[in-house]
Amino acid sequence: MKLHKFSFLLALLAMLTFACEEQLELQPEQSLSTEEALGDINGQRAALIGAYDALQQVNYYGREYIVMPEVEANLVYLSINNSNRFVDNYIYQWNAQNGDITGFWNDSYEVTLSLNNILNTIDNVEADQGEKDQIKGEALALRALVLFDQVRVFGKQYTQSNPTSDLGVPIVLEGGINEPPRSTIEENYNRIIADLNTAKPLLSNIDVGRFSPEAVDALLARVYLYQDDNANAVSAATSVINAGYELDPNLGVTDVTPNGIETRRLVGPGLSTEEIFTLRFRSDENRGADNLGQIYNPQGYGDVRVTTDLIDLYEEGDTRLEYIYLNDDGEYYNSKFLTQDNTPGLHSPKLLRIAEMYLIRAEANAKQQNYSEAIDDLNAIRTVRNATELTDVPDEQVLQAVLDERKRELAFEGHTKFDYWRNGIDMIRKQCNTGLELNAPCEVEASSFLTVYPIPQREMDVNQQMVQNPGYLQ
Repeated sequence: MKLHKFSFLLALLAMLTFACEEQLELQPEQSLSTEEALGDINGQRAALIGAYDALQQVNYYGREYIVMPEVEANLVYLSINNSNRFVDNYIYQWNAQNGDITGFWNDSYEVTLSLNNILNTIDNVEADQGEKDQIKGEALALRALVLFDQVRVFGKQYTQSNPTSDLGVPIVLEGGINEPPRSTIEENYNRIIADLNTAKPLLSNIDVGRFSPEAVDALLARVYLYQDDNANAVSAATSVINAGYELDPNLGVTDVTPNGIETRRLVGPGLSTEEIFTLRFRSDENRGADNLGQIYNPQGYGDVRVTTDLIDLYEEGDTRLEYIYLNDDGEYYNSKFLTQDNTPGLHSPKLLRIAEMYLIRAEANAKQQNYSEAIDDLNAIRTVRNATELTDVPDEQVLQAVLDERKRELAFEGHTKFDYWRNGIDMIRKQCNTGLELNAPCEVEASSFLTVYPIPQREMDVNQQMVQNPGYLQ
């Protein structure tokens, strides 16, 4: 056996030596150039599907980009008994070497480069113009989504910055490798909005798993809200609300957890009238222990558990409270992402859904002092969720009522920390350092440099034009 292994290694070495010496001009079929791979409509289709798949990576919407904004806030906590995941995020002690932050930077720019390859070649392909427009529109919308996700974490929130001078992230529009400087936050937002506005007329409504004109409007509504452009946020959200999507009392379905406690989970992709854009995971895209829901599942990692900060916001009978259950270890867990296709923790994130549009319109109206309209939108959600309608809310308390409803409705879905930072609100953990949680700060000020991630050290090392965020070592 040892002789055979040794002979194989010698043969392999000889082959490699020959290959290095031989100056072959032929290009292997398996390594087509970008121009060749994207030279026909089939290649363009495959590249677009590949871009959607790349959003599913664990460092992006596969888990990290949804979990980190929750762990860094106060609706969940990291158990003192944990698998060493998300520790830096929960205790706010990250640096430029943080693996999750670096992973998101790398993976998100990988998606952008793939989309740029499509956008820079699609016009040269001979194919039906309608299909070319659809591919181009989806690529533009996805590029806008990725840039928005990047600037939200590597730049200050638009409303808490000087957007014309504070730095966001590099805007990359080509497929090659270079050393782009950071653009301003204003430039980032201008590019996001421009890409979305260009995309919309190119798109048709094909499937909730792909970008549609309504999904573009929904993302625009979110972007405008972050930008404090409340009139446009109301307009875009209203356009989606009027498009035929409906608030769905069956958004979650009742399951039984392994220890026999009845709870709810979100329905699978394409099964709810609320879905505008869902990142569809198939059953064969199972990542086992790294499925999104396994970080919450006590039969998985179970590291992330639910705080009384959130539980206390619900009234008895609110169906959203059924996503939270008391486990037999005496702690509360989230079951939104419990299972899909009978696979523990598998989940297709509903990145845009109609309930958020009501909440965006409510918040934007509250900020324009249209208080009754804001309360009407909150009650539209609360009625469907079997919660008591709000009445006689003082004007000065309407905005807080909206933000509380966002916590109830969007808990665990990756919005929580952004709602604090973009509104300039300090994040306070009422349940903190009780012995259940890892010791961590009980308060983080909205003005802290820690509300912005560091630029990864790897990027600092290879890009001479890159500038580090304030507060982090250069």
